[in-house]
Amino acid sequence: MSYTPNESGEQDKRDTALTAALHELDATPDELREWAPVVRRLDEWSGHALTAVDEGRLLAALAPYVPAPSPVRQAIRARMAQRSGQLGWLIETARTQVSLFGLDFWLVSALITLVGVVVALSNALPDQGLILRASGPLLAYLGTVVAFRGREAGTLELELACLPSPLQLAIARLVIVLGYDIGLGAALSLALWAGGARDVLALLLSWLMPLLLVAGLALLLSLRLPIQAAASLAYGGWLAFLAIGVTPLFPALPLTPLSELLLGAVGLALLAVALLRLHTSMWRLLPIA
Repeated sequence: MSYTPNESGEQDKRDTALTAALHELDATPDELREWAPVVRRLDEWSGHALTAVDEGRLLAALAPYVPAPSPVRQAIRARMAQRSGQLGWLIETARTQVSLFGLDFWLVSALITLVGVVVALSNALPDQGLILRASGPLLAYLGTVVAFRGREAGTLELELACLPSPLQLAIARLVIVLGYDIGLGAALSLALWAGGARDVLALLLSWLMPLLLVAGLALLLSLRLPIQAAASLAYGGWLAFLAIGVTPLFPALPLTPLSELLLGAVGLALLAVALLRLHTSMWRLLPIA
């Protein structure tokens, strides 16, 4: 094929542009020599509208070079298609997170609850609710430290690369922790009732409502502090409040079932605020290079 001087100059410009484009793709010299004629031929092709037959022939020719569908991706799509909305996704995420807690967490939490029941039924303290107000938030301390230890363990960036969002992971772990604690609370109520304790509902509120308060405060503080420090500060502050209440020199406000319900509501509000601010505060939790 021969070109006029004008056409030859235009062709040289196109060749230069093609070579530059292939260089941007990090093509080696051997690949440049192999690809350049093909790309030049495509550049010269005038083209025409593809018919259905042409499209079928093209797809048949390209089919051997298309990677086979990934069985893993197909399984993930099938699993996601089976779940029923956000609730199904939350349950599935929580199920996969259960193994992160370890057997010691489940046993220690159950042991703390058992000790609270034994002390409350033994009447070792004049105020049976006092030991429950101290032991219930201890479960919140343990749960938040275990559930959100990813930053201290150096796995936070790995968690952020997973399919669930940080908010979904946080909610799923809270469902596990609070669900288990509420289950222990139900067992505690049955044990107190079977042991002949009076005002079982009031005792349950003394155990559960401060638990929610400490959990909410710990999670909110963890947006600014390491989770160990945040949980310690929340639980330590609650113990200090209880200690002041039993000191004659500093009488505290009496903790009635109504005031304890208010504490629980404040705890739930703190949990909601922490979850809402989790996304915007995530950058603070990442390590600085």
